Amino acid sequence: MSTWRERFDAGVDKRVRDAERSGAFEDNPLTGKPLPGDGQPYREDWWLTQLVARENVGLHALPLPLALRREAQDLRKGLIEGRLAVTESALRAAIEDYDARADIARRTPQPGPSVVIPRVDADEAVAAWRDRRAGK
Repeated sequence: MSTWRERFDAGVDKRVRDAERSGAFEDNPLTGKPLPGDGQPYREDWWLTQLVARENVGLHALPLPLALRREAQDLRKGLIEGRLAVTESALRAAIEDYDARADIARRTPQPGPSVVIPRVDADEAVAAWRDRRAGK
């Protein structure tokens, strides 16, 4: 006598075979490709990772103080929006823009826990930018 599980599996297999014969899977964009995430370790926040990638959320998902801290971290390395600055003047302009927005954010009450919004020393950032360009 067969178990409930065997009968269930047989029923599922039959429905899949019937759907294949009727052409239900012909327009599947994953035909012949591995399943997304196959071979990757399981992450409980997989849906959040996919949402961020699909919607191109980036830093905009962070509260303003945290986004500014992240931007300051990049600027100190000579990066603008995650890429190496093209010119020194572009980096200095980005730091000047950051400083103006950071000053406003420091004077404005922010929701959530208190977060220190750092200052960026333009000369140190330019020195780091030069080192990166030189490949050091």
